[in-house]
Amino acid sequence: MKKLNIEYDYIVHHITTGNSKGYKAILPAFNGVVFGDNLVELEAGVALAIEEEIKARKSARGTKRAMPAPDKSQNFSGKFMVRIRPAAHERLALEAKARGKSLNSYVQEKIGV
Repeated sequence: MKKLNIEYDYIVHHITTGNSKGYKAILPAFNGVVFGDNLVELEAGVALAIEEEIKARKSARGTKRAMPAPDKSQNFSGKFMVRIRPAAHERLALEAKARGKSLNSYVQEKIGV
């Protein structure tokens, strides 16, 4: 699976209606929404929607709509602070210790990264 180079942020929501499952992506920079049956399809749809919106904005006659700056110019350190109840902190620390892991690696495992 090829990783697409999408320079704009988007928010993914898992959606379920009855037995149907799928995904919805919101593109804040373009005020757009894309749907897909799976994440690969969703990502391809996001890339296409952004490409088409950029083309439309560049070729617009008369008043051109402003082109938003790409979001991906932001660098992430890989660190973030989360405040939780002391009791939850203690429970997580004890669970990590019981598994022979650091709190950091245990929390990464729990959130799936």
